Amino acid sequence: MKRDELTPRLRAPYDPKRDCGVAKTPEPGYENIWFVVPPPPPRTPPAKLPLKALARAAEILARQKEFAALDGVDKLIGYYFVRREAVESSRLEGTWSTIDHVLTPGELRDAGADEGARRSVRGYARTLETQLSRAAQKTEAVFTLKTVLDIHRGIMAKDPRFRGTPGALRAPGGIGAVVQIGGSYRKEEATYNPAPPRFVASSLKAVLDWLSDKELAQRGDAGVSGFTLPVRLAVAHAHFEAVHPFSDGNGRVGRALWPLQMACAGRMPLYLSGFVETYRDDYGRALQSAQKRLAYAPLVEFVCEAILRSDAEAAVSRAAIEGLPARWRERARFRGGSTALRALELLQRMPIVTIAVVVDELGVTKQAARRALEQLVERGVVRNRGRAGRTQLFAAEELISLLSRPFGSDAEAALRKGRALIKRP
Repeated sequence: MKRDELTPRLRAPYDPKRDCGVAKTPEPGYENIWFVVPPPPPRTPPAKLPLKALARAAEILARQKEFAALDGVDKLIGYYFVRREAVESSRLEGTWSTIDHVLTPGELRDAGADEGARRSVRGYARTLETQLSRAAQKTEAVFTLKTVLDIHRGIMAKDPRFRGTPGALRAPGGIGAVVQIGGSYRKEEATYNPAPPRFVASSLKAVLDWLSDKELAQRGDAGVSGFTLPVRLAVAHAHFEAVHPFSDGNGRVGRALWPLQMACAGRMPLYLSGFVETYRDDYGRALQSAQKRLAYAPLVEFVCEAILRSDAEAAVSRAAIEGLPARWRERARFRGGSTALRALELLQRMPIVTIAVVVDELGVTKQAARRALEQLVERGVVRNRGRAGRTQLFAAEELISLLSRPFGSDAEAALRKGRALIKRP
């Protein structure tokens, strides 16, 4: 990182009276490198914000369904979207898993060489669900150090590549105490050097104090200040990532805070990691602008576009998921009350099943479950994937293909791809 890339306020040596600047760290090998101690998030709304984009994004967020009014379909959609978010956000950091892995039932899902990655992504999904529920109840008070540490622990405890302590901040003398972002193998050529270890705890506290300020959020949502929710999403994200409080996993934790901020407003959140993954270069440039020059407008605009596009993506996915049982019923007649007919609803919420799962979920005999799945295979609803160990897997490939498709790609094409897998002999 070149010091002259920083705005003058950050380029100056750290001064406690200004709460920001550059500083060095005594860790071996880093003594001659400057690191950025970021200022607390601003209390005055940033200048030159994209007002039209903000108005559209705020309108989209305001019309998301209230948590208190969620029905069964809403909760099902939320279940899938959380898992898709976990997969996409983890993939941005090189932890590879798929929707397929996350939705495979029971102990079968951890078979194979990618067991650690799968467990990490499922940990992400479970952690996000837990914290979303807390955010809806506690609102901005949810943003505490404990919450951030719990999120990191839930995401990183099973990550096969993580070598630090899950749920522990970077600190002098610890594993991974010093981090640099981007660049080449030479320390001097990093893209950005986050806060030195001795400043991590205090810098993170400033971000959490800002996030947990209920008055700031309420005034922003009421239009009294310029800190509307899209602006808060961008500003908090820039400062959290500037601190980089953990030795690894900062991107995943930072992106997990976005839906929590939305949930604090009492609304079903949108998930933005798919857009970030698709436009990661634009994201990187906008984030650097905020971190190096304290120019927030590019990141605010990026977040607004992410909200707009993610809302459209969610609407398409929801419509396709809701319509699948009708598509399946069109392919064959199912006797009223039959196990096969009842299994259509089960497949909508559990697209990968076993005979034992059908027995447990529908309360039928093993023979009835086996026969129902055979009928669904014959009628082109599921594919018999063969055995995983001694257990046979049956998959609603259309739903899996829909959830696995790249962000912004055609939903109907994904459904056709899944249908082709079912038809394949």
